[in-house]
Amino acid sequence: MFIPDLHALTSIRDGKVLNENIRNGLIAYLAVLGRDTDVTIFRQSDIAGLTKLEWILNCFTPYSLMLRAHTFKDAENKNSEINMWTFNYPILMAADIIGYDCDVVPVGKDQLQHLEMARDIARYINHHYKADILIEPKPIIDDAIAVIPGLDGRKMSKSYNNYISMFESSADLKKKIATIPTDSLGIDDPKNPDTCNVFALIKTFGEPAEIDEIRKKYKAPGYGYWHAKQDLHTILDRFISPYRESYEELSKLSDDELFEPVRRGNAKMQKRLDEVLERMKKYIGV
Repeated sequence: MFIPDLHALTSIRDGKVLNENIRNGLIAYLAVLGRDTDVTIFRQSDIAGLTKLEWILNCFTPYSLMLRAHTFKDAENKNSEINMWTFNYPILMAADIIGYDCDVVPVGKDQLQHLEMARDIARYINHHYKADILIEPKPIIDDAIAVIPGLDGRKMSKSYNNYISMFESSADLKKKIATIPTDSLGIDDPKNPDTCNVFALIKTFGEPAEIDEIRKKYKAPGYGYWHAKQDLHTILDRFISPYRESYEELSKLSDDELFEPVRRGNAKMQKRLDEVLERMKKYIGV
């Protein structure tokens, strides 16, 4: 897992804000994974040669492929500022994957296009040199949670402002859950859980037995959407509570203590990228 600070430059131009985000992002990773995690955590901008690889990939990527990128189309549709990083965003993402010889990448359905683009770019280079220089990574998609539902039923996203933080306070969690829209069926009317935004989140975060029990309640009289939201609060608060507590403890650490896992991760991932670049150099020349 990495801290994508180069990607952040597409929208954040204040160094103080960026560094605060980097620190908070690392705290979030460690709060979930634990300080002694075996997962490698590294910082994107600390890996020398990553942007060199990104430039090489640019030289093999068709313009037409980038025009199909969702990130570019979204920026265009929203009349957002479009700079070259907005346009080249998927190529840097491809470097993030290809540069470390990743065989498989876990993704949600909304990120599948970026992985397919990385595969396409690796394939272009392999085909051009008629050699297996780069691994064409495959996706892993868990269909049960391929898209995490947001408060409004769309995919959960900060850009939609329909998200729940992993570290939300219990009180703020309750307020957000209260805003989830539902239909106008009464407390005694049978309801369809599969079309309900509240149940979509219950199904994502609940235990199998309680999901089945709540599903039955939706069909029975005396169970309204208020009750469903109470059940959802119980489930989400239980899920979030240990991460919230860990986040608060990690926030007290100095930068030197906090970033120690990143320094170890940087060294490991630098070695992997160097190996890929050295292999490419035999064919490309740089």
